Parts: sequence; structure tokens; C-alpha cells
Amino acid sequence: MQSNHPREVIPLISGATTGPLGVVHLPRLWLKLLLHALGRLPDGYRHGVGGADEIVFTGLGIDGEAFVAYIATEKPDYQACEAWVRAHAKNLSPDAIAATNKTVLESIMPDPRRSDWQKRFGVTFGEGWRLNQLDDWAGIHEQLVGPRD
Repeated sequence: MQSNHPREVIPLISGATTGPLGVVHLPRLWLKLLLHALGRLPDGYRHGVGGADEIVFTGLGIDGEAFVAYIATEKPDYQACEAWVRAHAKNLSPDAIAATNKTVLESIMPDPRRSDWQKRFGVTFGEGWRLNQLDDWAGIHEQLVGPRD
């Protein structure tokens, strides 16, 4: 995703990052939703539906609409976000967290985006979180120094 507006913030938290709860992608999901609520998420970033966002919601039994509404309304810091998850998720067992993490980390980005991004970045791997990182890094580079010729 490219961002040319200086008020837009590229969510540089990796999808493989965990907070104290140990759930991968949750810190990135929180940041994307918070940036969207503040009108600062660049166009093209999915936030709260599909992909790893949906995997986290489904795997832990989180009502995605309620979570999105909470972030939009309260604009919590990350610790408060995790407290909300602890209070509202239907399954935070170690097994559920481990299974959700495995699914997020092994999830392959669907085509045609995967093929396009593999070609764009000269890589062969297809995990969504890894390709998203490359896209974020390319976007922040362009935002900071301008587009490459």
C-alpha cells in the first residue's frame, strides 16, 4: 500500500508480533483499526475483516464488529485493547492461542496479490504476514524519500 499523504501512518507492526497475551497479529490489528478510526490509515489496508484479522477473531471467539466498534469509540492504548480481548474473547486457552498463531503465520496470501507481490519484491515465499511486511517497508520508504524511478 502506498501512502503519499503525510498524515497517513503505515502500520509497521509486523503480523508476527505478539503482545503480552501472546496472540500474533493482535498488535497489528489494533494499530490498523486505531489508525482507521483516526482517519490516518492509508487507502488499501484491510482493517477488521478478512485475512489475519478474521483468523484472530474466529480463532479466539471475538465478535469482530464489537472489537472494531470498541477501538473506534474508545481509541484505547494497546494494554487496554488486550484487557478488552481478555474480557470478551470466548476462547483464550493456550491451545486456542497456539492454533490461531499457527494459522496466521502459515496463511498464504491469495492470488493474484501474492503472485504480484512475489514478483514485485523478488521473493518466493507466500505467507501473508511476510509479504505485508515488505509492502509496509516499501511504503514507508516511499513516504520518507519519495518514489523510486
